[in-house]
Amino acid sequence: MSALDEQRPTVRKVVLVDDHEMYLKYCSREFVRAGVSVSSTPTLVGALEIVREERPDVAVVDLFLNPPESGLEVIRAIKEIDPNCFCILVSAHMSVAHALMGVRAGADDVFMKPFGARQVIARVERGVIDEPDPTTPTLHEVEWEHIARVLHDHAGNISQAAESLGIFRQSLQRKIQKYAPRALATDDANPYPITMPKAEEPEPPPPPKKPRAKKPKKRARH
Repeated sequence: MSALDEQRPTVRKVVLVDDHEMYLKYCSREFVRAGVSVSSTPTLVGALEIVREERPDVAVVDLFLNPPESGLEVIRAIKEIDPNCFCILVSAHMSVAHALMGVRAGADDVFMKPFGARQVIARVERGVIDEPDPTTPTLHEVEWEHIARVLHDHAGNISQAAESLGIFRQSLQRKIQKYAPRALATDDANPYPITMPKAEEPEPPPPPKKPRAKKPKKRARH
């Protein structure tokens, strides 16, 4: 083992900074499965609090956060608190210009979304880039996993699931028809198997009311 390898950190704790709730949950599960402790936050303030209190080995920061915050600002602030924290800037819309800006802000590396926890760990601990995991889901697949979990929690009740998700019932039905796989697996890739509810057929409209027959007007007696 070389002296450089001995100096490389072991990834025991990671902080994830991302304003995409479903992707944040997916990444957290991936790192936990890899045996890594995870803290997550969607804000700059939350990230700095975690770095001060927990001293994570790695910070994975999304480039595009809720305005006016940005991942570049988060990385600069993290490096001021802990220069040894390995910072990775990530985005689904990364460009060369964005990557250069990230490196200038202090990022140790730049990843495209989607990425896997094993890629991050291999990069930090061994200095190598693993090939992307072909099973890494797309954002649509992550969205469907979240919808499937909520449906499962509500026993397949579309109305209750839509209310929990904060969307209209019709919108949820369209997402189910668009993204739901034909058969939901029961393996680790889909830990929330459910039986898909059938879209309820609209009730037939009530029969039209018959117009009331007009009563003949009584003639006034003279």
